[in-house]
Amino acid sequence: MRIAALTLLLAGISAGGPSGAQEPESESASSQRVSAWLKQGSSLLFYDQSGALVGETGLGVTEDPTGTRVNVRDIRAGASPNGRFAWTMDKTTVWDTQRTKILETRRRLRFFGTSGKELWSSTDADMPENGEPLIFSRNGEKVLMALNTDKGWSVLAKKYTGNTLLQVGPFPILQLMSLTPNGRYALVRWAVPDHSATHTFFETEGTARKDIPSGELYMGLAHINDEGKIHSGKKFIFDLSESSDTVHAPVQP
Repeated sequence: MRIAALTLLLAGISAGGPSGAQEPESESASSQRVSAWLKQGSSLLFYDQSGALVGETGLGVTEDPTGTRVNVRDIRAGASPNGRFAWTMDKTTVWDTQRTKILETRRRLRFFGTSGKELWSSTDADMPENGEPLIFSRNGEKVLMALNTDKGWSVLAKKYTGNTLLQVGPFPILQLMSLTPNGRYALVRWAVPDHSATHTFFETEGTARKDIPSGELYMGLAHINDEGKIHSGKKFIFDLSESSDTVHAPVQP
């Protein structure tokens, strides 16, 4: 199964991947490169141009009781749909022995390019309530990343080179985020403690934004497509592509 998945992935890349800005580390003919990232089972795998496996990162949660502490380490990863890029998230949470108090938290998200080398990293990235800390557009060249600092949660739209295109937030609680396949539009669902949640839809490289209380949506759910049209269930809600609203920080009670 692993060989079949790799063969299909490499065939897609060799046939000509999406064009775009080139990596600083000599990404001149991406359509001719066949190195690839692949997440499979509990591993993130990297194959070089010959198809040989040259890197493997084990994923999962481990616990290490040490004296009066319990270290819980969570390693996650993801690969772009075309295999050009990948990320890993290494998060260690240190608890007291009764698991009632967090004593320390350490995080590091690393972003990798087609050569297998790290392009950039963040120690403020974190995992929202649902989903992963970073998600890709279809070609991997645009991503959303969840950020958790002393100011609260934010979501960054970034280029694969690490440049930040837009930041929304801060939010008291970040529940989930999603990015349209073409990378143009994004959705975050966030909440204030003891208040209902809000869906925020926005352009990743523009000013259009729409905030909708989740209670106004069918089953509290909605999605946005590549054209900027927002639907809840089968009901059309709003067309963000026709909006010129200015992006603003949400008012928190």
